[in-house]
Amino acid sequence: MIVYLIKRLLSVAVTFFIVSLVIFLMMHAVPGGPFTEKDMPLSEAVKAQLNARLGLDQPLWVQYTNYMVGVLQGNWGVPYQSPGETVISLLQQAWIPSLILGGSGVIIGAALGILIGMAAALRRNSWIDYLASTLSVLGLTIPVFVISMLLILIFAVWLNWLPASGWGKPERWILPIAAYAAIPLATYARYTRSAMLDTLNRPFVTALRAKGLSERRIIFQHVLRNSAIPMVTVFLPMFMGTATGSIFVEAMFRIPGLGSYFVSSIENRDYPLEMALVLMFTIGICFAYLISDIAYAWLNPRIRLGDDAK
Repeated sequence: MIVYLIKRLLSVAVTFFIVSLVIFLMMHAVPGGPFTEKDMPLSEAVKAQLNARLGLDQPLWVQYTNYMVGVLQGNWGVPYQSPGETVISLLQQAWIPSLILGGSGVIIGAALGILIGMAAALRRNSWIDYLASTLSVLGLTIPVFVISMLLILIFAVWLNWLPASGWGKPERWILPIAAYAAIPLATYARYTRSAMLDTLNRPFVTALRAKGLSERRIIFQHVLRNSAIPMVTVFLPMFMGTATGSIFVEAMFRIPGLGSYFVSSIENRDYPLEMALVLMFTIGICFAYLISDIAYAWLNPRIRLGDDAK
C-alpha cells in the first residue's frame, strides 16, 4: 500500500506539472491580454506600465517559473479583476455556493438514482425498468444547460413557482440543485441497475434463497452490499467535478461560484485566477480518484494495491 501511495502521489505531481505548463502556454497563446479593452482602450504607455508591474513583459519561461515558485510557497497570486484580494481569498468565497449547490445536487441525485436503479433491477422489464432506463439515457445525453433552460422555462416562467436565478435565499437553490442532480441521478440509476442485476444472477444469491432467508434481507444485506463497489468508487470524482462548479449551471442561474469565476477569468484574461481554478480542480480530481481506488480495495478484499499484490 505504501509503495502504491508513493507512486500515485508522484503521478499527481507529474500531472500537476504537465497541466500547469499546458494551461499556461494555452492562455498566453490566445490573442490579446488582460488589458486589451474595446470600449475603453488603454494607452500603450499605461499597458506597458501595467505589464511591467505584473511581470507580463518577461519571457514566458520566466513568468511560468515565477508563478510556480509562488504556488509551491502558497502564493497563488492576485486576480486582475479584483486586485484588492488574493486568489485564495476570492476562491474561498466562491467555494461556498458551488459546494452547497453542487454537493447537494450530487447527494440528492445519487440517492434518487440508487433508489430508481434498485427498483428497476428488482422489477426487470416492467414499466419501472423502462422508466429508469429512459431517465438514465435522457440524463446522460441531454446537456446540462438544456436541462437548466427547461427547469427555468417550466418552473420559473410558465408555472411561476420559483425564482429563475440568483443566490442567497433557499428557494433560489431548488432549480440549480435539480440541474446539478440530473447527471448523478442518471449515472447512479444506470450503475445500480447493472450492478444489482449482475449480483442477483450469482450463485450465492440462489444459495441464500435456498437457505430460507427473506428477500428483503438478501437484497439489503447481501445484494446491495456487493453491488456498492462501483457506486462508491464513482461518487468522489463525480462529487468533486460537480461541487467545484458547473460552468453552465452557474452561468444559467447567475450563481457567484467557481464556475462563474472560471468564465470571467477566461473573458478577462485573468491569468492567476484561471490558473488557480484549473490547478485546484486538477488536484481535487487526482485525489478523488486516489481515495476511490483505496475505497475500492477496502470494499473488495480480492483487490490488492502496491506491494500487497505480490
